[in-house]
Amino acid sequence: MKQAILAVGCQVALLAYHQVTTFVDFFPFNGARFYSRKERGVEMGVNMLLMGLAVAGTALGIPVLLRYACVYYFVLFGIELVIWWVPYLFVPQGAWRRLYNGLLALGTSDFQGGDTLGRWLAVHQRIHAVTTTLLPARPGRIVPNLEHTLLHAATLVTALVTLGAQP
Repeated sequence: MKQAILAVGCQVALLAYHQVTTFVDFFPFNGARFYSRKERGVEMGVNMLLMGLAVAGTALGIPVLLRYACVYYFVLFGIELVIWWVPYLFVPQGAWRRLYNGLLALGTSDFQGGDTLGRWLAVHQRIHAVTTTLLPARPGRIVPNLEHTLLHAATLVTALVTLGAQP
């Protein structure tokens, strides 16, 4: 029972952090001021739905949603790694670039074809490039900002706590 309460607490805190940092301008901590109204609405709506299902399932003990929550937070963390950390640490080339672009398209819902990483770099420049980061800049690469670094740590903690709360 304590584990489930802790899991719900982590899930609600993660959802709240995500929604607040998407909606409220805390510049230079975040880049909320650079989102279009549509981008902000889609980001908040999709994450409210996906994270909300996990919270509801864990809080209410609904078996199928408990399993969903257990898988969802690890998948979310994997997507965060693909979107933020792979392009910071590596420059995918050749066949790996094609595979990476496919994974990035899934993670960002950008299915336009072509170079998804190139488009993500442009979005990053517009929204996140001038926000606070703890990491050194790497020319031509995504740099995970502090807002997202904290989000990623919270996602991993939430995934592990949610897994530990499974009956």
